[in-house]
Amino acid sequence: MNMFRGKGKSKSSQHSETGRESGKSGVSVLDGLNQEAHFEVCFLGVVRDINMGTSRKRDKEAQLVDQVEEAQIDGKLPLSPRDEDKVFITISRHGLKVLDSTKKEVLQRHPLHIIAQVVHYEDGFGKPNVAFKIGQLQHSKDTCIYQCYVFQCPNEDQAQAVCQSLRNIFNVITVQ
Repeated sequence: MNMFRGKGKSKSSQHSETGRESGKSGVSVLDGLNQEAHFEVCFLGVVRDINMGTSRKRDKEAQLVDQVEEAQIDGKLPLSPRDEDKVFITISRHGLKVLDSTKKEVLQRHPLHIIAQVVHYEDGFGKPNVAFKIGQLQHSKDTCIYQCYVFQCPNEDQAQAVCQSLRNIFNVITVQ
């Protein structure tokens, strides 16, 4: 299973495999374990207690997107962000860090080892979203409880770059 594939009505584009990218989205990636990527996005919210089920008819990416869209339909997650929802995210060997866009205070930290999946998809309004499935094994029950943190990107290229940045980090770590 490839946990870094995008789903939805996405256009294909190529990203550099060298580990160095820069661009309008504020990406700054270095080689090796010290690579770090920064993005300005909008935080849509969290879908709690994700149950992925055991459906073999749909892949895990589609199931995750279905859960997010269901939360939006139920009003548990907004369809579009407000101005105050702008945040900066940093992806590094330490995981995902979410910072307030004005004060640069850390709002959330998610260590790399609990990021189970990341998917980018285009929502029903043509906006590119990125969903991070975060979870930890609960030793008492031997089950995994997931939450899904959803961010909206300004364009498809940035959504793909977020996923590619996480892929690059995992690739570097698993090679060493």
